[in-house]
Amino acid sequence: MKTIKQAKVFYVICSVLLCIVGVLLIIFPNVSAITLCYVIGTIAALCGVAKIVGYFSHDLYNLAFQFDLALGIFMTAVGAIMLISPEKVTKFFSVMIGLFVMVDGVFKLQTAVDAKRFGLSNWWLILIGALLCVAFSLILIIHIDSGSGIMMILVGISLLIDGIQNLFNALYTVRIMKMDSKDKYYRGDHND
Repeated sequence: MKTIKQAKVFYVICSVLLCIVGVLLIIFPNVSAITLCYVIGTIAALCGVAKIVGYFSHDLYNLAFQFDLALGIFMTAVGAIMLISPEKVTKFFSVMIGLFVMVDGVFKLQTAVDAKRFGLSNWWLILIGALLCVAFSLILIIHIDSGSGIMMILVGISLLIDGIQNLFNALYTVRIMKMDSKDKYYRGDHND
């Protein structure tokens, strides 16, 4: 139970950081692409670690973290690439961010379907967030002119939507079970 609380807190922090960077990019779209690579690379690596830790936690619905081993490895790799070779990344920055947001959005589509199956009433909010992420990521991937101010605003909007979606997902779908001995038996966790 401690692991899931830590993963949830870490996940929330990463989501808030994505939102902050998104808002800052919307307000200040002319920031240096190299600086942006370092900032987003660091956040991606941290979020990747949070997702990997989350994957190994045990939440009640197993929705927020269900795909997070693969996503965590992907995000950590993206973050590492951005930190190691920011000069090379700036040439295809919008595509990289687009892929980052798209992969997360596509996995959240599955989370929305699973949330509906579990009977969570606000599953459709996860679906809308996932569809918005996929839509904005397609714009980033198709429109390759990474240097324009408009492109940076679109990157900011994409990161903001992804951050809000991840925040909602962590707060809404992660349920920490308060287990008594009967719960442990029925879940199969009876190694006392």
